[in-house]
Amino acid sequence: MRKRRICYAGALGLALAVAVPATAMASATQHIEAGFSPQNNANVVFGQSANLSGKFSKAGTLRVNTFYDGVVGNPPALEIADIHLPEELKFTTKGLPECNPAEIAGLPADAATAACKKSLVGSGLATVFGLNVQGSSLLFNGTKKNGGPTILVQIAVGATPPVTLVGELRNSQLGSPYGQVLHVPVSETAGGPVPSGVSVSRTELTKISKTFKDKKILKKAKKAKKQGNTKKARKLKKKAKKAFVSARCTDGTLSYRADFFHAPPDPDQSPTYEQPCTT
Repeated sequence: MRKRRICYAGALGLALAVAVPATAMASATQHIEAGFSPQNNANVVFGQSANLSGKFSKAGTLRVNTFYDGVVGNPPALEIADIHLPEELKFTTKGLPECNPAEIAGLPADAATAACKKSLVGSGLATVFGLNVQGSSLLFNGTKKNGGPTILVQIAVGATPPVTLVGELRNSQLGSPYGQVLHVPVSETAGGPVPSGVSVSRTELTKISKTFKDKKILKKAKKAKKQGNTKKARKLKKKAKKAFVSARCTDGTLSYRADFFHAPPDPDQSPTYEQPCTT
């Protein structure tokens, strides 16, 4: 029997479907939709082919949507969600300011943005099960955990207190065609922040995108220029320009998968999604 892991992923859209522990058997079908565009802050359309090359793009926008439908009774009790991303996708966090989860804990969207503006890497929407209110979701480049990068997903819907999900970016244990997995605890029973009684049925991270400049490299470029080495300075300035998310095309398909791990007796689900790409 597979050992149940205590963790979560999301986004992203990362986008997530978050359900909390329930006492009775529930039923719902969970889904994932995802897409990448080589343009910064693009409006990514699901199913649209990504025009890429064999090299990683200089910029990019990732869109991820996770949701469930066909709910019978209460939603499944989600403890963990792992979002497996294409092996052709790359995240660059070195040189990007980090946000400590404690800085935005419990803050509404505008206050969280103000607190970690330089770390903001994405935004989107969220819906709570049973409420006809559309909320917001924000993504931040988080402080490292277990030596690796993290992505913070801040969700705020209506009067429900905002929650901050901490997703670890690590190598996917599934291997090809997946590269990295965003791995995050969701429910309190799994070490996450989502309390009993709160169920986010849909989280659509519409624009995961950011270009930035590595200040350490720019400092080296400035030093090289002062020393009269203009050629080295130009190369360093070019190297300092980075994209938070980028991608390339190798076999014509970008593959995505979401593993949703539920508390017993609800069964786990692993929907997949594929986006065509061209070179």
